[in-house]
Amino acid sequence: MEGELLLRDDREPVGFEWSKIRSVTRSDLGIRFVFGTGIALIAAVAGMVVGPKFGGLFLAFPAILPASLTLIEKKEGTTKAWADASGGVFGALGLAAFALTAMLLLPWNPAVALVLALVAWAVTSMGLYFVFRMTGLFLLQDRLAAKGQ
Repeated sequence: MEGELLLRDDREPVGFEWSKIRSVTRSDLGIRFVFGTGIALIAAVAGMVVGPKFGGLFLAFPAILPASLTLIEKKEGTTKAWADASGGVFGALGLAAFALTAMLLLPWNPAVALVLALVAWAVTSMGLYFVFRMTGLFLLQDRLAAKGQ
């Protein structure tokens, strides 16, 4: 069962497999490129029409996440896409920490503000990931998602 596979995946060590890069097709890359370009174009037009602050709201949109989730769901199933969407939420919260840190510190010192904003993003995103992983909340989330299917 698909949900059971994900439960085992959540217990595997964190890592990266270089061999999987070769399995990405050109059409998959093309879909991600088109989504990313479309979102950037929408942000640019919104910024020119309404103003840069409004356009910046669209820049916070994870440009390739919808395309990636669609491809993952098609190739690996709903539970794998659900897991990646969860990671996207952690990344979005990290992005909010980045934006808040940058907004508060940019007037003081732009170079330091960007470094500290990067640290805020990394600590928030990775911190949430490890909290969920170490406490078993990912497993609980997977069980709830499997029941909903």
